[in-house]
Parts: sequence; structure tokens; C-alpha cells
Amino acid sequence: DDSTESKDSWLVKRVTKIVEYMENRAVGKYFRSATDHYAGFIRIFGTYTEYRVVAGIPAENVMLEIIGVENGILLTQVNNTLFENGRGYIQ
Repeated sequence: DDSTESKDSWLVKRVTKIVEYMENRAVGKYFRSATDHYAGFIRIFGTYTEYRVVAGIPAENVMLEIIGVENGILLTQVNNTLFENGRGYIQ
């Protein structure tokens, strides 16, 4: 049925736009790393999202800044000039 396909297509496009919007809102935010791993998960906007450290050497308790999103994965860099009381801090 063509009407079902067009509704499904509309829904997929709408969900994709919402996901892209949320991901783009994440850029510039930052959080304290719980481990020294190059990859992990962080809860952001109510959902757990994978992140990867692409710049710097991760260590426990360093600040990781979200610098981009690729295929739904948050790309981060080590940035210890940031503080927990800043506007972009994610607990």
C-alpha cells in the first residue's frame, strides 16, 4: 500500500531529523571520563550514547569534550581546561 509506505518514509525522516538535532546539540558539551578507555557510553538527553576519544590520551577523571558526531557515535577530545561548573558540563 502506497499510503503506508509514504507514512513510514515520513516517520523515518522525522526520527532521523530528531536524532540529528539531538546529536548536534551534544557538540560542545563535555563530561568527566570514568575510565581510561578510548570508547564508552555516556547518558545524554536521557539515552545512553557511545563515545570515542579521537584526540588526546584518555585517563580516568579527565574532561572529554564532544567535538563531533559520526554515525551516531560522539567523537571526543581530552580537554582539561574545562570545569564542572561550566555551562556545557554533563553529569
